Amino acid sequence: MKLTHLLPLASLWPSLAAADYFFRLSGSTKFPAINNQRLRNNASTTPGVTLAPYNPDDHFSRAAVANPDDPYTPLFVVPTNPHPPPVPGYYGLTSRDVDVPDALRLVYTYRPDDEAAEGRQFYYEEWKLQRAMGRCGPNGKLMLSYRPVTGGQWRWFAVKETNMLGFEKWVPWYIKRSPSNEAIMATWEYDTVEIDMVEAGPVNSEAPGGVEE
Repeated sequence: MKLTHLLPLASLWPSLAAADYFFRLSGSTKFPAINNQRLRNNASTTPGVTLAPYNPDDHFSRAAVANPDDPYTPLFVVPTNPHPPPVPGYYGLTSRDVDVPDALRLVYTYRPDDEAAEGRQFYYEEWKLQRAMGRCGPNGKLMLSYRPVTGGQWRWFAVKETNMLGFEKWVPWYIKRSPSNEAIMATWEYDTVEIDMVEAGPVNSEAPGGVEE
């Protein structure tokens, strides 16, 4: 499906302002099993897609838009377990533990200042949500991107990783392909994807995935 036009969210936001959102992967041709799968917390600060069987306590990652009337906005972490006192958390793109030129990893943090310490890159204030138009119609899917951080063509990649327990997950990276990262990416299993933002049901800490469905 070809997307012929993207309309900034600001003009469409009034009908969406009260919603929380899940992150959902789409568009992978190499890993079709990850399409239409929502990101989970994976007991880490790096959301990703895992495959069945699922741990019901592994909740879906939830986000709320901080500034619904602005074209660029932070994304708040919406907790799905009681976590007093309430501490604001943010989704962002980090170079922490990445060591790959022109590549940033999706994470969430409750300490954005610490993420940007020691010369690391951390971007979280200028997320962009757009409605996909064209064949999808005026109510097309809501797509996530980030304001270009250093110019060039940045886009989402799902990178296959293995956690400390040996489970595989596909983690979103935001990458600008360049000669400086070509050799490193040649050693990865990855595919280009999109991240769609889909409206979330009510939080239920006891329900599978942390949501009432």
